[in-house]
Amino acid sequence: MDKTIYIFTDIDGVLNTVTRNDWNPVSCDLYDELCQEFGLRPVITSTWRVNHNKKDLQRIFEYQGITTEIHDVTPVLNEGRGLEILEFLRENPCDGYVIIDDNTRDIESVGLDNVVKCRSWVGFTKEEYDICREILIKITKTP
Repeated sequence: MDKTIYIFTDIDGVLNTVTRNDWNPVSCDLYDELCQEFGLRPVITSTWRVNHNKKDLQRIFEYQGITTEIHDVTPVLNEGRGLEILEFLRENPCDGYVIIDDNTRDIESVGLDNVVKCRSWVGFTKEEYDICREILIKITKTP
């Protein structure tokens, strides 16, 4: 049986480190590779979800070379990203998750774990990729 594992994904400072149109190709490739390897279901937590629907976000991801299908977006509660992720998890049970973001204070403050912090000026690098892999290997090996 396949496990349901979400990857909660911020965009700015993680995949997009320069401008709205200048995404980091290395970050995008590593992200897509990680999603494919572990069969992750991307859930967008970025503020991009406010002005773009899931279909638009998918088109943007594909344009940037990310082939993994976006599963969903978190609800917009305007109470911090951590509470939005908690609400999503309440409504969508899963076997595990990993969170990638460049601003993790409000995520960690609500007690969420498996948080991988990116440096906004370089985005998702091999270093964060390896940390995510360690977390995901533990999740996938848990019965």
